[in-house]
Amino acid sequence: MKKNIILIIIILFLGLLIFYNIYLVTGFAGRFIYPLDDAYIHLSMAKNFAESSVWGITHYEFSSTTSSPLFTFLLAILIKVFGNWEYIPLVANSTAGLFLILVSHHYLRRFSKTTYLVFLSSIVLLMPLHLMIMTGMEHVFHTLLMVLALLAFQKYTETDTPRNFSNLALLSILATGFRYESLFFIFFICVYLFFIRKEYVKGVVLGLFAITPVLIYGWISVQHGSFFLPNSLILKGNTNDGLAGFLTRVAGNAYRGISVLVLLLILMIQIVLKSKNQNQIVDKISKNAVPVVVFCGFAVHLLFANFGWLIRYEAYFVVVILFAIAPFADELFQNKIGNRLLKFAMIILLFITFSIRFLPMLKNQPIASKNIFDQQIQLADFLHQYYRNGKVIANDIGAITYFNNIHLLDTYGLGSIEVAKLRKEDHGKFTDNKELQAYVYNTARLQDFEVALVFDEWVKMPDYFTKVGTLTIQNNYMSGGTTVSFYAIKKDHTDKLRNQLAEFSKHTPKDVLINIIK
Repeated sequence: MKKNIILIIIILFLGLLIFYNIYLVTGFAGRFIYPLDDAYIHLSMAKNFAESSVWGITHYEFSSTTSSPLFTFLLAILIKVFGNWEYIPLVANSTAGLFLILVSHHYLRRFSKTTYLVFLSSIVLLMPLHLMIMTGMEHVFHTLLMVLALLAFQKYTETDTPRNFSNLALLSILATGFRYESLFFIFFICVYLFFIRKEYVKGVVLGLFAITPVLIYGWISVQHGSFFLPNSLILKGNTNDGLAGFLTRVAGNAYRGISVLVLLLILMIQIVLKSKNQNQIVDKISKNAVPVVVFCGFAVHLLFANFGWLIRYEAYFVVVILFAIAPFADELFQNKIGNRLLKFAMIILLFITFSIRFLPMLKNQPIASKNIFDQQIQLADFLHQYYRNGKVIANDIGAITYFNNIHLLDTYGLGSIEVAKLRKEDHGKFTDNKELQAYVYNTARLQDFEVALVFDEWVKMPDYFTKVGTLTIQNNYMSGGTTVSFYAIKKDHTDKLRNQLAEFSKHTPKDVLINIIK
């Protein structure tokens, strides 16, 4: 079978996976629902920037809620051009996914047909690409740009031309703008240029280019009274929890990222075998420039960033590792190096990654969308019916802000900087934060907030709030909590909220349980 035919089959298979999952979700929701509320955070911010020129989760104030500024900005441009449509991220990601396949095709076609088939299929199945497309998040664009940046780095090491260095610098800027974790890899590219190739100026210049998006976005955030880094990185990072907490989170990352660690074994074998005839450490690294950069970037991500949460944070690793090991695999498949046992081991490791990442997601992605539909979309519909322009306290903020124009107090902190400042020492945990409770107490009273829709376990509500009811979902896989509590902030509003819940409960899905407290 010709490689072009394989390419067409794989693209059609990807399309089939996407349409199959859309079909499953529309079966219970009547429309496609993203499996993460975070997708609606991007949409909400993009809508507000496109329509009101406000970079925020609401159009009333600035908030550094997104951890992918360039992706949110891209969505804002698309909304400005084509109008506010909730499936713009799905279409944009599908386009980026197609480009990723085409870039992979262009790279892999130099290898044998076996390598081409195995690795092009693996990029789609092991990521898995259809899931990353359907999250509505930035991960497909980030992966595409990381692959292009590593290919530009490889080409520059081979040809050493100014044009290739310029391409590397531009792609580094874009990759960092889509996810800050790109800097982990670019840092080691700079180290390679500086210490191995002795290109001191280029090593420093590349680093300065790559960090530009962080500096610009950080300066804008600080000017608006926010942190230098996005709120999510401050609240969820692994840099300020003490040694014990740090090691615990690294161990958790390793457990959640076991599918990538499996692939990393292949990368490590490649580095060892490809450098065994080199005596000098510089020669060993030069022989494995891209694999060493990928390995070091992975190690730093493991230490300081996140893994898991719908297997999305580590998805780009799968692809960049596959790109790094493809030349080694091709030599192995053509019997130029190694033996049958090593070839068999590689196939087994790829299959293990497939069984960990692809097979469970066939079941879990529709469940995740069901969770979001049953909880976040129902909450958004409730607010749209009764408080679409109201003042709302909440701690899961994507869909409720995208589908409404509410004033928001976010008790988690992603959308409210004052809360983020109070929670930054909680290290991503939900503690008995007295300062936060006092802030919610005073802000709700002084700014005349109307209703609270919150996970009780995330933060204790003030005593003068009246708990009126709860919304509980079944089979929770993705939501931050199984039960959301409804609070009337004003005493004279209690009966009104109770009646609203009773009326709304008549129209919720049958497996969404609304309990009204008398």
